[in-house]
Amino acid sequence: MAGTAAAVAIAGGAVLGLAGPASAHNYLISSDPEVGGTLTELPETFDITTNDRLLDIGDSGSGFAFRIVGPDGRYYEDGCVDVEGPSMTTAAALGDSGKYTVEWQIVSADGHTVSDEYPFTWKAPSGFTPASGAAKPPTCATAGDDDAGSDTTTGTASGSSDSAASDAIWIGAGGVVLVGVVVAVLLLLRRKPAPESDDTDDTDD
Repeated sequence: MAGTAAAVAIAGGAVLGLAGPASAHNYLISSDPEVGGTLTELPETFDITTNDRLLDIGDSGSGFAFRIVGPDGRYYEDGCVDVEGPSMTTAAALGDSGKYTVEWQIVSADGHTVSDEYPFTWKAPSGFTPASGAAKPPTCATAGDDDAGSDTTTGTASGSSDSAASDAIWIGAGGVVLVGVVVAVLLLLRRKPAPESDDTDDTDD
C-alpha cells in the first residue's frame, strides 16, 4: 500500500507538471493609453506590455491585433503592429474627443492566444487635427496574409475558449499518465513471489 501511495503521488505530480504550462498565459501589466485613463496628448505610438515575452513566429505579427475604436464606431489604427520582447506597439491615431476602446490580442509565450479590451478617454488638445478613421478594421499593407486582419478576433471570449481547449488536452494527457502508472504499480504488487525451493535432505542410508 505504501508503494501504491507513492506511485499515486508521483503520478499526481506529473499531472500537475503537465497542467502547469497551460496556465502560464501572458497578462497585461502596462499600456498607453492607460486602462480607464484620460489621454490629453497623442503619443507617437500606442503600446501594450505584458509580463513575459510574446511569441511572434517569423516576425510576421500573425495572431496579434491592436485596435482603437472611437465613439463613432470607427477604427483609428492602420492594422500594423510591432512586436518586441514582451511589448506590442502600433502607430497612434485618434479622431475627435470622446470615449474610446482598445481591443488587443496577443500570442503568449506558451503559444496561447490572449485577448481583451479596455476603455480610455481622449481629450484632444487645442489645434489638434482629428483622423478620419475607417469603417472596418484596416489590414496592414505589409502583412503577408491579407486575411489576417479580418480573421482576427478580440474580446475575452475568444482568448478563453482557445486556452480552455488547450488546457483540456494537457489535463487529459496527465490523466492518461496517472492511470497508466497506478495500473502498473497494482500489477507489480499483485505479482506473487516465486515459491522458495525445498531444501529437504534425501540422505537415506
